[in-house]
Amino acid sequence: GKMKEGETTPSAQLEPPGGMEAETKAKGAFSSGMAKLLDPVVSEMDSRTDKILASQEVLTKQLDLFAEELGKFEGVDAVPHLSQYAEKLNASRRKLNKVDMCVQNTRERIGNIQRMHSQLLAFEKAQKERMMGVQDKGGASAEKDATP
Repeated sequence: GKMKEGETTPSAQLEPPGGMEAETKAKGAFSSGMAKLLDPVVSEMDSRTDKILASQEVLTKQLDLFAEELGKFEGVDAVPHLSQYAEKLNASRRKLNKVDMCVQNTRERIGNIQRMHSQLLAFEKAQKERMMGVQDKGGASAEKDATP
């Protein structure tokens, strides 16, 4: 019978323009380009995160030392209203903890991006090896030789 408008043959549905090899090459080139584009950004973010965490640690130690010194004056009547400074110190500590949590979350996300990128590269490599095995040996024997 006649084909209805919008219908394609089964082989046209399965085969991308230029063939499977062209599509695989295009996907590989795209993935490689994205990796090259994102790698310096991820590395820079990781480096900056390390610096932020180091400075946060120094600041936390200084705040703790200051709080300890302020604590020595509790109950002493001759010292002018240190409670307002102690409250400011506590507010700063809370803010510091929030920033620290944000930095830790960012670091985890960077780690996730790096893991996903590595998994994608491994998957693409395995897929390319399978495609090469199918072309070289043909059919079922290539399936046995390919690594998942």
